[in-house]
Amino acid sequence: MAIHKLDKRANDNTYLHRDFHIAGDRGLQYLGEKYGDNGVKEYLRMAASSYYSLLIEEIKIRGFSAIVDHLKEIYKKEEASDALQTTINADSLDVHILYSPAINYMHSVDYTPSRWYIEQTRTCFETIADLVDMGFRMLSYNEQTGEAKYSFFRRKM
Repeated sequence: MAIHKLDKRANDNTYLHRDFHIAGDRGLQYLGEKYGDNGVKEYLRMAASSYYSLLIEEIKIRGFSAIVDHLKEIYKKEEASDALQTTINADSLDVHILYSPAINYMHSVDYTPSRWYIEQTRTCFETIADLVDMGFRMLSYNEQTGEAKYSFFRRKM
């Protein structure tokens, strides 16, 4: 009988955190029901400014390309790189999310995202944009599919 040594690390495994999206949404729903829309937004502003601090510093250095790289990494981890389309112009970054892998998963387990789910995108990106002296605009959002269009833009002086 031959003995084979298996050398495996945690990074060798694919980690999909799909149930995390539901847990996060339930947290937002609790905040929304207990503290209202402003409570959800206040929480997300505080969380975004801390959690995304490294991204914020990178955006200050690299601009729109740091946001694109961040989004590409997220959708790659979600195994949905095909859902992301970005266009960088001189003064703006336009983003089109064709579908949300998180919302697809939620629907597959008969979970309906709360009305506050979109705030994870809208409020977090508004906060990041404010902290790097950019603007952010949510142009459209489809609650059923997660399709979204939004843009970051340089503020006119």
